[in-house]
Amino acid sequence: MLMRYELQKVFTKRANQIILILLAILTVYASRSALRKVEWIDDQGNYVTGHAAAVKLREADQEWSGILDQELLEKALAELKEIYSSIEIDAQSQESNWLLRSKLQGVQEIADLLAWAYRYEYSTFEELVAGLQPEDLSRFYENRIETRRIMLYEDDNAWPRHNYSESEKQYILSKFKSLNTPLEMRYHEGWVQATDQLPTLLKYGIILLSFILAGIFSDEFSLKTDAIYYNSLHGRTKATAVKVVIGLLIITVLYLLCVGAFTLIVLGSLGTDGAHCGIQSHSGYWSIRENMTFQQKYLLTVFSGYLGYLFIGFLIMWISAKTKSPVLAVLIPSLLILLPEYLRGFKGPTMRRIIGLLPDKLLDIGQAIEYLYLYTIGDNIMSAVPIVLAIYPCLTVALVFLCYHEYRRKQIA
Repeated sequence: MLMRYELQKVFTKRANQIILILLAILTVYASRSALRKVEWIDDQGNYVTGHAAAVKLREADQEWSGILDQELLEKALAELKEIYSSIEIDAQSQESNWLLRSKLQGVQEIADLLAWAYRYEYSTFEELVAGLQPEDLSRFYENRIETRRIMLYEDDNAWPRHNYSESEKQYILSKFKSLNTPLEMRYHEGWVQATDQLPTLLKYGIILLSFILAGIFSDEFSLKTDAIYYNSLHGRTKATAVKVVIGLLIITVLYLLCVGAFTLIVLGSLGTDGAHCGIQSHSGYWSIRENMTFQQKYLLTVFSGYLGYLFIGFLIMWISAKTKSPVLAVLIPSLLILLPEYLRGFKGPTMRRIIGLLPDKLLDIGQAIEYLYLYTIGDNIMSAVPIVLAIYPCLTVALVFLCYHEYRRKQIA
């Protein structure tokens, strides 16, 4: 009865019903944004996006699928030389731009990987295509390590150079050396867009969800039922425990519904091809130093996002219970999301390490993976990911007990 009563009280509020509608709209918007990121342009300059573009890209990628070895690299380089020799490149010509994009679509991913691998040898991609020779391609995978070494030791404009100790630099290089090669190339736009756009859904979603969670405890004060509710034995025990369970239930169900719908829409439209390919086969993930597949990265994003929702959700509930008001509690998600942006104005490795451990990383674990937050503990060096995945479940459990014990022995006058 208590569970049913609390659920009715939460979801009969007009404001909470509006929040549920906004969550549904946010999920659709995030899904639509992910679909629109996938584009296909035909030889007439006409654009299509979403599922239709994914079908075209999948067909174009078939020719360039397989192990990215010397043979495939040479084939791609020959194709690039032919394309650039057949088109007069003019940065001011719109027709030149879309025609080039149209011809590059199938081989674009390999072209981008070549640009990353030889970034310090050629100033422009046109120079790379003209100057790169088949025998140079034997250095393709070695260049990923060499490029990182230059960034860490020689490039004054590279941000990593002054942020790491010598041992941390050697750790980074060793991680790059341990990456699995050669890469396997497959169409993978579904996983890339799902992984890249999910953090946006998670961040805005927890802000909306805070309006529901903030009222679970504080509504008793606004309804003037607190004196009776929290002065009775069962009000301080069973009823308080039910409120904690209701919070957990709301967080879990709404998270699963939003993320589940987003996943079905995006992966259902764009496809699940390339799930088991290494993420470095996508040019945007070329600099990631972890052996990980597209599917593993997405599942990690979903799992860490749920941990983030639990931590922030129970933090909202505890502050709401502590202050007896939802006003401050609903600000918590926005403050936690904006705090790292503010702290980035303070330079130095110490501040960088603090930023790497803030709870917003749970909502965007990809950022923690890509931005090389490193921590030296004794003789061990580790990244931010295992640390935040270990710390925040413990903090969440602590917040659950704080929410329950806030009224366990407290009487309301």
